[in-house]
Amino acid sequence: MSRSLGHWHGYFYRGGGDYCWRDTRFSMITLVLVPAEGEHRIKANGWFSSGRCAVTGSWSKDENGVVKINFKMTFDDVSLFSVFFNGRFDTERDVLTGKWAYSAEDTETDYPLGVIEFRRIPPCYLSLYPSIQELSADKPRALWQFVIAAVQIDIRRDHWSWSYFTQRRDDRESVIPLLIRSRYFGCMLTGEEEMALTATLQRLTPADACFYHSKADLMRANTCLHV
Repeated sequence: MSRSLGHWHGYFYRGGGDYCWRDTRFSMITLVLVPAEGEHRIKANGWFSSGRCAVTGSWSKDENGVVKINFKMTFDDVSLFSVFFNGRFDTERDVLTGKWAYSAEDTETDYPLGVIEFRRIPPCYLSLYPSIQELSADKPRALWQFVIAAVQIDIRRDHWSWSYFTQRRDDRESVIPLLIRSRYFGCMLTGEEEMALTATLQRLTPADACFYHSKADLMRANTCLHV
């Protein structure tokens, strides 16, 4: 079980993993799993585009030695329902994989809301990693494209490329006002704006996404509303 503790980064997927669906409220999420009080108990703190979350759960081992993990994820954002995870630790791929739903019972069925896969890949690379749908369609091609993109981002970052920093600036300047309009007040997002926000959140690390969420919260708190 100790091998499954520590930092994990992942995405929520809908459709049972047949296609990738990333909600504007859910960017990549980071969890830090640690032991909790009690036998076979675990807990975690996490962060993502909607702020922070807390995890409480347990683990067990089946007759084949597979580590099973179940937990409940609650969010500081009161507009979000708690999420339940029912999965396992895949030792071969070094992945936490399983089903998610809004109740523990639904994670036991064949029709959960979707799947979650947590990996140890650093967030800056995981944002480039192919979705479950892309891996299912053509895994060798998808992984090759990922390797090329990962090398390119290393080169841009290590050489202090202006394009690397302008991308980060543009992401920050576009995400914060769109988050405010989508969650708090202002004109409703158009379909094009919602797609742009989703695409930007997809490539953000959880640390950046959480920071932008806090900036949006600060702007909301300092804005006078007429009621």
